[in-house]
Amino acid sequence: MPDPEPAPFERLGRPPSLTTRVEQLLREAIARGQFAGGKLPTEVKLAEQLGVSRETVRLAADALQREGLLVKIRRRGTLLRAPELPDRVPAAEPTAIAYLQAGYSAGPSQAEAATRSIAGLMLQGAVEEAGRAGLRVVVQHAPHTRIGQAFGDLPHRDQLRGVIFAHYGEEKLLRRATGSGLPLALLDHDLSLPGVHCVRDDSAGGARLAVAHLAALGHKRVAFVNWRQTDLNPWRLDGYRQGLRDAGLPRRRAWEVAVELTPAGARRAVQHLLTLAPRPTAVYCFNNTLARLVIDELRRQNVRVPDDVSVLGGGGEEVPGLTSHQADWYELGATAVRALLRPGPPPPRPEHHLGPHSLVPGQTTAAARE
Repeated sequence: MPDPEPAPFERLGRPPSLTTRVEQLLREAIARGQFAGGKLPTEVKLAEQLGVSRETVRLAADALQREGLLVKIRRRGTLLRAPELPDRVPAAEPTAIAYLQAGYSAGPSQAEAATRSIAGLMLQGAVEEAGRAGLRVVVQHAPHTRIGQAFGDLPHRDQLRGVIFAHYGEEKLLRRATGSGLPLALLDHDLSLPGVHCVRDDSAGGARLAVAHLAALGHKRVAFVNWRQTDLNPWRLDGYRQGLRDAGLPRRRAWEVAVELTPAGARRAVQHLLTLAPRPTAVYCFNNTLARLVIDELRRQNVRVPDDVSVLGGGGEEVPGLTSHQADWYELGATAVRALLRPGPPPPRPEHHLGPHSLVPGQTTAAARE
């Protein structure tokens, strides 16, 4: 018997650097109109007031200068940049929310297979919630590598009540986006940034729910077929491992397979699992698309589902008869809009929302035979 694993620790958030903290303090002071006459104290004075080095103040001010909030003029000091005259008359009140949807290629001819099913529901929730507030939604879909350009191409900022970044969490760009002064919300992702709301499903909780269901059916060898882009959803693997610990089940590295969300990926996963001795009696898949492909491949290999192997999907597309867990994707989209519209002075206090998963019974899981 393997040695029991130590109790898990909760993931620690990365604390912001001292430069980042000074940068945010200055940004908030600018938003409050704290600097009389539009001029900042000298770097030496600011360093003394904040108890940091002059170099830290200089780096923070340089970052704000790149965002267009400050301008340094020789012999005059650091000044707030004068607002530019608009090239058109802005609307009296913001009329829209921007929705930037990032796309990812999951494999050959399978573009966006990981997010296509849930993306539509989240967008629908956002559009209808915005409509109830009398706002329209400006939608821009772009590859994740071009989201920065899509953000720069948004309509006049005075027309926007906020921006939703869907399926996207690149920290460097999002830090720059906070300089726009617009409320921001991440949808289907999570980061700890000042003034940025985060709304996503509880992926780890869904995985624990899946393992608990299989354990209750008597399965002791539970494999996990994950999406190879593990950095986009690290919580699912964490939840699977925690679920095994909660149920007192063993964990084997060989039972964890990461593949593309394609028929070829499912084939590789099944071929690997069928070589193991003893074989897993249950397979938990990253999402319903992958579960469907795994079931198809198992049947091609004359492995009966659920008689020989139980299969459970991790949400997404609707697959008739599949046992899975699902979040309320529509509600997550609506929640992101409500967070943007919450009243309060800028910058907003960041909200973090986790949407729970619920089990959807099906015919692809059954009691273990051994």
